Amino acid sequence: MLPYILILILFATLALLSKAESYTESGVRLEGKTFALLTSCFLLYLLTILKSPISGDYSRYADNFFNSVKYTYTFYLERKKEAGFYMFTKLLSEIQYSTFFYFAVTSAILYICLFFFLKKYAVNKLYAIYFYYTIGLFAFSLAGLRQCLAMSICLFAYSMIRKRKPVAFFIIVAIAFLFHKSAVFFLPAYFIGRIPWKAKYQIAILAGYGLLGIFFDRFYYLVASWMDYDYGIESTGNGSIFLLILLIIGFLGVVYRKELIAADKESLLFLNMHFVVILLWIFRLFTRTAERPALYYLYGSIILLDRILSLRSEDREKEVTRKCILLCSVVLFGVFFLYRTLRDGNLIPYISIFH
Repeated sequence: MLPYILILILFATLALLSKAESYTESGVRLEGKTFALLTSCFLLYLLTILKSPISGDYSRYADNFFNSVKYTYTFYLERKKEAGFYMFTKLLSEIQYSTFFYFAVTSAILYICLFFFLKKYAVNKLYAIYFYYTIGLFAFSLAGLRQCLAMSICLFAYSMIRKRKPVAFFIIVAIAFLFHKSAVFFLPAYFIGRIPWKAKYQIAILAGYGLLGIFFDRFYYLVASWMDYDYGIESTGNGSIFLLILLIIGFLGVVYRKELIAADKESLLFLNMHFVVILLWIFRLFTRTAERPALYYLYGSIILLDRILSLRSEDREKEVTRKCILLCSVVLFGVFFLYRTLRDGNLIPYISIFH
């Protein structure tokens, strides 16, 4: 538990003491925190690879790595189930038959992708890396390696949404699908991300949400069967707490919508992604199956919150309000992280590879 707390304190301190990057009138960044972001990602990388894979879900990935030598590439291709992940695992086992090497390579992919994503879209990178660490994505990286690799690949698809390159977007998602079939649920992001905030569009979206709610049972069983998941009613006790946090972020996003879009039109993309997370998390209260698709969109929530907290104002009262929201956010996410970590068998106990 201690390593997680030390990283939490470090990231929280850096977030509270940092300043948002400056921009010229043309939108060029004047001040960067690339080195700080790179160092933060490297610390999370070390935290991940130095944890022994003898417990939790990572132990199953270690077993799969060892067992991969028994099978051929043809076997994985013919099985047609996330062949990309299993063939990649087999390739690494042929290069170096060591779980440390295996998790070092796979974790490097996760944090390299995260680094470039936050470098490109985060206004204050130290806010963003803190929220990544505490919002649940880091914890999931120690449990769902296959999906995390797929999610990391999909981070490059955000750029294709912004540039309106549908072919490139679908190719990226298709590659991610080879690692985890849940990547298919990120396909609507291409269309959702560009929806303007106008009444006629919002009414249509609400109608779509309503229809999904009416046919939720049928849709759930179809998706759960296809994904080979059989989760029941939420039993971890944190679904409603996290939904409340998401709703607060969504409320702030709506309140500061005009300022966000005025500062950067790309903020609309992340605002829309966040409301997809809210919708999916409402369904997640009834079944954990909905959690998997939500995690693809949760990266957008990180950027949205980062941009909200980076909206500086010359007005003294507004600036005081922003700082209060920042402080409350850091404390809230820190407490939430500790609450979830204490209950997560994939994170604790933290047993290092040197033990």
